[in-house]
Amino acid sequence: MTTNIAKLKTLKGNPPKAQGQTDVISNDGRAETIELKPLQVRIPKAVFEEFSECAGKEFGFSHGAKKKLFLKMWEAFKAQNMNA
Repeated sequence: MTTNIAKLKTLKGNPPKAQGQTDVISNDGRAETIELKPLQVRIPKAVFEEFSECAGKEFGFSHGAKKKLFLKMWEAFKAQNMNA
């Protein structure tokens, strides 16, 4: 069985030419991201569910609510202990 090479050569799917295109990396207006590291702790299920509910009520039931609540608690803890 032979392959017809002419059928394989198409222009569809080729990337745009480099000249005349904007540099999307240097034009990136997003804020610099902070490196995140996971914090894993084992707590009773009831405490986890209560914490999750509290985070949802305060920051909305969306992705990142528990992280926001933890960071708020951490800032309050630091402020309390730095002033003592």
